[in-house]
This record gives sequence, structure tokens and C-alpha cells, in this order.
Amino acid sequence: MTEATKNKKPDWKELEYLVAMIQKKLSPDATVQHNVMLDGVDSETKRQIDVLVEQNIGQYTMQIVIDCKDYAKPIDVKGVEEFQGLVQDVRAHKGALVCPSGFTKAALKRARKLQIDLYRPVSTGKHKWQAAVTAPVLCDFRSSYMSFGISCSAPKPMTLQPDFYAQPVWDEDGNELESCFVTAQKKWDEGLFPSEPGEHERLPIYGDTKVLFDNGHNDTVEVELTVGLFVKQDLYLGHLPVEDINGLQDENSGATVTNAFTLGGLNPQEVERNWDKVEDVESLEFAPLLRVVGYYCYGVGT
Repeated sequence: MTEATKNKKPDWKELEYLVAMIQKKLSPDATVQHNVMLDGVDSETKRQIDVLVEQNIGQYTMQIVIDCKDYAKPIDVKGVEEFQGLVQDVRAHKGALVCPSGFTKAALKRARKLQIDLYRPVSTGKHKWQAAVTAPVLCDFRSSYMSFGISCSAPKPMTLQPDFYAQPVWDEDGNELESCFVTAQKKWDEGLFPSEPGEHERLPIYGDTKVLFDNGHNDTVEVELTVGLFVKQDLYLGHLPVEDINGLQDENSGATVTNAFTLGGLNPQEVERNWDKVEDVESLEFAPLLRVVGYYCYGVGT
């Protein structure tokens, strides 16, 4: 690399700078250079390389050459074969072509046989190749419905009020505890109850703590207070905007290679209003990038 090339400031009109920046993020442990010259073994001349990636593995230096073509039309078979000649001439271990306009079907087929990787840049940065990107997200919202149970084996009469679950209870030292209704809601809010969809029966509300309860006859008796929990699941599928990403889209698989991305905010009310309700995940035609699980909480004490 010449001194002038080293000191050249990035010009976002050049695709090579964008690809070099992306590749540096994808391979932080490698040396990534832009616009370098390598010796052509067969041509016996210097060959210009848009992006060169080098990494030492033991006593070996692995070389990957990337060619960037900002063409108005997709690259064809001829373009792939010409690039393969460059890869062979400089004796690189791997070659990749990047073109925002893509590649013809014949070029894709030829590249697979030649083991040449084909990519498009995927970047939300401010440049001419800026992409608007969204990510498919499955929202899994869960809510709970509670029923309360009480059991007592003390040989004393018991008269229950309809709202017994809201009445005070005490521990064995006589300290008043919060009602089983409030305690159960708080446990759900804090994630202390099962959250898998379906029914969960006879969950102890106070754990192993013995509790005393007014039996309705001016006396307290030891009781066990439990909750039956029904967890309801609602699934919604939608797309969140990707606010920041820099990567390369594999033209064969359609997957985007990146090491980080930032998603836009998620509004539960908007999800329920505008996203598609999903009855069966197995029926989806594609796998969501993310599955977000959210819980409807009671907000007791907040």
C-alpha cells in the first residue's frame, strides 16, 4: 500500500470503503486493507485488490480477496469467471464478489461451482447504498388468570367469606402478611410462578411458610392457601425496523452476515392492533429472526 493510499480519506462514493468497513467489523482479529496490490503469479504483473483480508493461523497467512462492483446491472457469468482468474493469479485462499445490483442466475450457479462467494452490502449508513431493513419478530404475550384454594385440617369450624382470598393472613409469630390475592399477583409479576402456557394447579402462595387465617368464629387456624394458574398465550408476527446494521447478504442463502444490529422500539399496543395474529407457529412460512416473550403484569404496589 502506498503512502498516498494510506492517507486517503474515506469517500462513501466508493463501494470498496463500505465493504472494507463491514469486513473489519466481521473479522476484528484479521488485517483488512483497501485498494492493495498483489503479485500475479501467472500474469507476472501487479494485480489490484479492492479489499484484502489476511489472518495468521499458526505459521500460515490466510488470504481472502474481495472484489467490489458497483454496476447498474447484475454481474453475469463472465464477471464471475474473470474474478476467479484474479483469485487464482494471486493464489488467494478464498474469493468473494460484492455487487449491490446482484448477480444473474447463471452467475450464481457458476460461482457455486467455483466456490466464489457472492454478496450484496446491507448497511443503514448514510451513503448511496443505504438499505431500509426490517426484521421478522414473533411476539409471545402471556397473561394469567387465577383461582384460589384453601385447605384446613384443624378440628375447628370454618366459615369462609366469598372474598376470602382478599382477607388478611398471619404467620405463626402473629405478623400480618399480605392477602393471598396480592401475594399471588406479586409473585406472577416477579416471575416466581410458572409461565408456560396452560394450567398450573395448587401452587403454594406462601411457599413453606405456615399461615394462620380467621376461621370466622373469633379464632385463627392454620391453613394452606394455593392458587390455580391458567397462562394464556397470544402470538403476533410483524416486522421491526433495523435502525443500525452493517453486513453482507449471501446471494445463495439470502442470509445476512453481521456481528451486530440495533432494532427499533417495540410497542405492545401497536403489536396487538397492527401485527398478524398467529394461531400455529408451525404454519409460518419462515422462521422469525427473534422471539420476544412479554408478560402482562398486575403492577401491584407500583
